[in-house]
Amino acid sequence: MAYEDVVADASTQWTAAEGRRGAASFIEVRNLVAGYEGRTVVHDLSLAVPTSSHLSLLGPSGCGKSTVLRCIAGLETPQAGEIVVDGRTVFSSTQRINVPPNKRRLSMVFQSYAIWPHMSVMENVAFGLKLRGVRGEELRRRVRHALAMVGMDAMIDRPATALSGGQQQRVALARAYAFEPKAILLDEPLSNLDAVLRVQMRDEIKELQRKTSVTTTYVTHDQEEAMAISDRIIVMREGRIEQEGAPLDVYDRPRTRFVADFIGAANILPVHVVAHNEDGSLQCRAGEADLTCERPLTDAALSNERLAAVHAVYPQLTREHRPGPNRWPARVTRRALLGDTVDYTLAWPGGALRVHALPNELFEEGQDVGMHIPADRVRLLET
Repeated sequence: MAYEDVVADASTQWTAAEGRRGAASFIEVRNLVAGYEGRTVVHDLSLAVPTSSHLSLLGPSGCGKSTVLRCIAGLETPQAGEIVVDGRTVFSSTQRINVPPNKRRLSMVFQSYAIWPHMSVMENVAFGLKLRGVRGEELRRRVRHALAMVGMDAMIDRPATALSGGQQQRVALARAYAFEPKAILLDEPLSNLDAVLRVQMRDEIKELQRKTSVTTTYVTHDQEEAMAISDRIIVMREGRIEQEGAPLDVYDRPRTRFVADFIGAANILPVHVVAHNEDGSLQCRAGEADLTCERPLTDAALSNERLAAVHAVYPQLTREHRPGPNRWPARVTRRALLGDTVDYTLAWPGGALRVHALPNELFEEGQDVGMHIPADRVRLLET
C-alpha cells in the first residue's frame, strides 16, 4: 500500500471511531528502514498517528516495534525513510535531515523508568524542565501539576530510592507530561510491574491520554494491554505491519493466522470450501463437520483449502444438542478453572476445540454437550 493510502486510511478510520473526522496526522512514518550491525529489523514501514489519538504497536519480542519508536524519538538513526512530527520533517534520508531528540518536542517513557536514584521526586520531574530553561515558581507549578495528574503530589520531597515500582513509573509519567510535549512515546512501560499494578497503571495511562488529548504511541507485547488503551492497533511481525485497525476489528477479524494466534485464544481449523450460499456466506467442511462461515473481505481467501479462525470465547455450550446450522454434539475432554473463566477442550465432529466460558454453569469432563458457533464468528484467513 502506498504511503498516501496508509495515511488516508488511518486518518479516516480513526476519526470515524473517535468522532474526530478530519483530524490531521500528528506523526507520520514513511517507508522506514532500520536495523543494527548490518541486519535490517524494520522493512519499508509506513504509519500515521492522527492528532490526539492513541496508537499501540503490538507484537512479539524482536518484531521491530521498539526500533520504530526509538527512530521516531530520534534515539536511533534509520537507514532510510522519512519521519514527520506535527508537519515538520525530523528525519529524511533523502534530504539528509536528522533533528536531535531534544528538538522534536516528544517525550518518552522507558521500560526501565529511567528514574535517577540520587534525586528526589521533585528533582526527577523538574530535570527536563530545567534543561528547557524553566525556573522559579513556574517550574514548581508545573512539577506539582504533573505529579497531581498521576497522584504523586504528596510525595514531592520523597527520595527516589524510597519509591515502589509503581510509584517510580508514575514519576516517569509525570516527568514525561511535565514539559507539555507534543506527543508521548511509551516503550513497554508496564512490563516490570506485577499483574494487579499493571492493570491499574494501564487504566491511569488511558485516563491521562483522555484528559490531556496528547498524541500517544505505545509499544507493548501484551495484547490485552493494547486492546484496553488503544484507539488503533498495529500488529507487527518481523519488521513489517501484519494488520492494522481498531482493537475490536483486529480481534474480531484477523486476516492472517499470525494475528489470530497472537490476539486472543483462537482455534485454527483447516477447512474445505464446499459452496457459496445465496446469503453471501460460505459452506465449508471442517473434519466431519459442516460449517457455515462469513465470506472474507477479499476474494483471495476463496480457494478451496483454507484456514478458519474461531476465538475460544465464541462457541456457545448447552446441556443438550439442538440440531441446526453450525450446531453439533460435543464432549468435554478437559476442564480447567481459570478464575473468571473456564477453559474447556471439546471433542466435536471437526476435531478438538478450545472454548472459554463463564463459570456460572459448569460442565464436567466426559459430559456430552451441545455446541453452537455463529457463522459470523468463523473467520476465513487470508494466509
